[in-house]
Amino acid sequence: MTETHFQKKLTEVREELLKMGGLVEETIDQATKALVRRDKALAQRIIDSDTRIDAMENEMEIRCVTLLATQQPVAVDLRFITTAMRISTYLERMGDRAVNLCFRTKTLAADDPLTVPPIITEMAAIAQTMVKECLDAFVRGDVELAYKVLKTDDELDALNRKLLEEMLQHMMTECRLIRGGVELVLAGRHLERIGDEATNVSEEVVYMVEGRTIKHKDSLEGYAAKK
Repeated sequence: MTETHFQKKLTEVREELLKMGGLVEETIDQATKALVRRDKALAQRIIDSDTRIDAMENEMEIRCVTLLATQQPVAVDLRFITTAMRISTYLERMGDRAVNLCFRTKTLAADDPLTVPPIITEMAAIAQTMVKECLDAFVRGDVELAYKVLKTDDELDALNRKLLEEMLQHMMTECRLIRGGVELVLAGRHLERIGDEATNVSEEVVYMVEGRTIKHKDSLEGYAAKK
């Protein structure tokens, strides 16, 4: 296999990972719409389609392991391949969280009277932006954008805490809202975890570009110190 062919294979890995990322973004968007609308049919379609994301992760692992085994890449290429393999795992987990949102939808749509609060939509928008930006950071090798995603995660965490407080107040006021309140707390947790996976991707981007492994809080402290 010539070097040119090897570079072509790396390009294919990048393109396939972006296709997977695009599908995950769409899945999160549709899962959020299903939740807000209490659309059981849409929720079920998303649940049924999750195998597509699983298959893409498996294919990505095969591609990357094959390149590692046959080409013995070094330096930047090695970091790119191992990063791509880990990112595909994080994307698959995001897809799983979107599916979990759909299970929350099916429960809420059954008979619960509690309206989905605007904070859920706000959290979903932030989570989707984080997913898009972490993938953009990967494509561009943009460390600054990766750090931006890391910082945004604090905002999503704060909204998740606020949602929990709001739901607890509702549930203490009216017992009939307990079931729905629990489901919405879980929905918020799924969105918060999507944000966490986006931060994982962003940390991988820093590793790919700079060759160093970072911890979330340590990375932000170091970033702030440079500013």
